[in-house]
Amino acid sequence: MEPADGRLPLTELARTRAREAAATSGRLDPTGPEDLAPNDRCLLGSRGSGGPGMLNNIYNSNYQFVQTPDALVIVVEMNYGVRVIPILRDRAAARAAHRPAVLNLWMGDSVAWWEGDALVVETVNVNPQQGRFGPIFLSPQGRVTERFTRASATQIAYEFRVEDQVHYTQPWRAEMVLEALDGQIYEYACHEGNYAMSGILAGARVKEAGGGAP
Repeated sequence: MEPADGRLPLTELARTRAREAAATSGRLDPTGPEDLAPNDRCLLGSRGSGGPGMLNNIYNSNYQFVQTPDALVIVVEMNYGVRVIPILRDRAAARAAHRPAVLNLWMGDSVAWWEGDALVVETVNVNPQQGRFGPIFLSPQGRVTERFTRASATQIAYEFRVEDQVHYTQPWRAEMVLEALDGQIYEYACHEGNYAMSGILAGARVKEAGGGAP
C-alpha cells in the first residue's frame, strides 16, 4: 500500500467530492433519477466494485475472467458490469489504441499489454459521473494502472496505481489477492423487481406536497 500510512492523499477538491457523494447517497428529496447516485440508478456497481481499480464490496464481490490471446473480459458480479479490454503487443501499441476521450465510458477506456508474467491494464477517460462520485475520484486527466499476476494455481495477485493531480497530492497504490472459487457468476438484475427508485421518487413528491418526511 502506498502511501505507507494507508490514507488516501486527497486534495481539498477530492474531500469536497467525498462529502458531496455521501450527501447524494442519502438524499431523500431528488427531483428526478439524475439526482441520485450512479449505483442507485443501476448504472454502475456500488463502492468501486467495477473499477478501475476494483474494490471489495459488502456483497457480490466476485469476478469472472475470460482471457483470449487478444482480449481480457472481466465480468463484475455487482450490477453485472463487463469490461472488455484489448491486449496489444506492448505499451506503445496499447496506448495508441485508446479510444477518443469524448466517449466517456463507464469504468473507463482500458487497454492491456504483457510485461513478463504480469498483464498490465491502463485505464483513462472514466465517465465524469463515475469520476466525481468515487470512491476512487478521477478527473479527465486521471489514469489507473492495474497489474494481474498469477501467484498460484488458485490465486491472482492484483494491484493498481492511481495517478490524478486533480484529486490526489501524489500517486497511490493498493493491492490484494484474488482467490479462485467454484461456481459461476449469475446475472445481477438491478431494477428487476426492485421498487427502490420509484419509492424514493414517490416519497420525495409526497414531501414536496407537504406530507412530511417520507
